Amino acid sequence: MTAKLEIRAPLRDRPRYRPGQRFPDYRYVPGLHPHPVRDPGGHSYGNDIVAGEHASGRGADWRESAEWLWGVDLFNHFYFWEAHEAWESLWRDAEAGSDAKLFLQGLIQVSAALLKTHLGSVDGASRLSTTGIEKLSSVSERNPKFMGLNVIETVMNMRTYFSPLAEGVLPAIDDGVPPLRLCADGPAEEIRR
Repeated sequence: MTAKLEIRAPLRDRPRYRPGQRFPDYRYVPGLHPHPVRDPGGHSYGNDIVAGEHASGRGADWRESAEWLWGVDLFNHFYFWEAHEAWESLWRDAEAGSDAKLFLQGLIQVSAALLKTHLGSVDGASRLSTTGIEKLSSVSERNPKFMGLNVIETVMNMRTYFSPLAEGVLPAIDDGVPPLRLCADGPAEEIRR
């Protein structure tokens, strides 16, 4: 059994898309920390994970979506469970069968796969990363860039990162975890908010 340890984010330059929002007091690891929203000692108990109005989840108004942008910040700073929570209401509100729903579910599953990787679960990480990347790949066929994210590049980076799972080896939770970088309409211009 793998010991439950803190998730440590590497020191690397990552863009912030909601720089005024304070990160939670800890990166939730099941069995190590109090549940963030159900336990009175949780970092978000009695509060929403995300403050602010959310967008429709249809992809067009992503620059104004507090949940989307905050989820990207959380993901990039290794708050994998919290990123999943930030995106979940968008996913629930997205139109059934839409690319937004598929895209968000794919990212939620990739985020969950990273938490399973940290917890030492090869099977969980493999299953979640495979299904999440498949969903993102499906979206990329119709929308190479979606909600500001270059989905094709993200799929390639995630496939590379999770590739050791094919041999039953967990990838390290370190600088190798691909960040999510949002771009404006131009191919390389990052949105700095």
